[in-house]
Amino acid sequence: MIVEEGKVKIKLDRDVFYNPRMRFCRDLDVLVWRVLDDKREFLDALAGTGVRGIRAKVEGGYDVVYFNDRNPKAVELIKENMKLNGIEAEVFNKDANILMREKKFWHIDLDPFGSPAEFMDSASFSVKKYLSVTATDTAAFCGSATESGLRKYFVFAEMTDIYPEIGLRALIGYVARELAKYEKGIEVLVCWTKEHYYRIHLKVRKSLRASKDTVKKLGYMLYCPNCMNRDFVGVGECFERCECGGRFRIYGPIWLGDVKDAEIVRKMLEYAKGKAEKFVKAIAEELNTPLAYNIHALSKKLKINPPKMEKILTDLRENGFTASRVHYSGTVLKTNAKIVDLISLLNS
Repeated sequence: MIVEEGKVKIKLDRDVFYNPRMRFCRDLDVLVWRVLDDKREFLDALAGTGVRGIRAKVEGGYDVVYFNDRNPKAVELIKENMKLNGIEAEVFNKDANILMREKKFWHIDLDPFGSPAEFMDSASFSVKKYLSVTATDTAAFCGSATESGLRKYFVFAEMTDIYPEIGLRALIGYVARELAKYEKGIEVLVCWTKEHYYRIHLKVRKSLRASKDTVKKLGYMLYCPNCMNRDFVGVGECFERCECGGRFRIYGPIWLGDVKDAEIVRKMLEYAKGKAEKFVKAIAEELNTPLAYNIHALSKKLKINPPKMEKILTDLRENGFTASRVHYSGTVLKTNAKIVDLISLLNS
């Protein structure tokens, strides 16, 4: 069976993994790859059918693409798919960790079936310039599987009204900590959460200063289950009890820095069409702040009917606050307003 994705054709085999549900993610990836300045080489570290690496070459414009999969059948299928799309590349049949210890790569793409944890140390050692990571074990990051998050990523989280935001930032924070071990820092180019996965695209800088600057952008979310107040503090910062008298729960460490590069997203929009255009536009309009609120959850807590999102967004802006929708939920907004300000507007 042969399927078409973007400008490429991919032959499938029942013994080689291919996830059709991730096609939209790969469509977005192509937009990212097209706007990057320096596309020397790309490693599809867990290649499967090779669809991601082939699209990186054909649509993303990379000079050199490498493929790797430890499944011999996948290696043979990748070679067939390369021929089908008229490209040449080196294909490795190795454990991805061994390959990334043997050789350093300009851009590494990790798209595992499940957790990226077992590959992150080797990828952090190997990567030179760009790192793209998918995580489908969202429960470990967002708080619905707290023990798993602690074991795999040393992140403590519980389910809150903005769990997709915390989960995405927990993943970025985890990857940032892994890179910092090798004196590497990050800039987040773009990231998103959708359905069953998180996806992050990072620019990596190798220097002690870059790693120090990155670590400074890690911190914790303070969350009061009693009144749904939330705040964020950096590593080593002090905090007091919640204003309501309740005790904060401390979630993290998570990434407190920007979650997108505005210029990268603007350039992506120039190429985006259809569903991708709508999705990228939502990312472009979203504030970088981690301070987010689920208006339906907060309204339920206050025992009031939730207002229309446009109304509360307008009310916030008219009162001098910044506010935006988010790309991952129709009931969540981001703002620099504190919860007391938001509650006052909801009750007015």
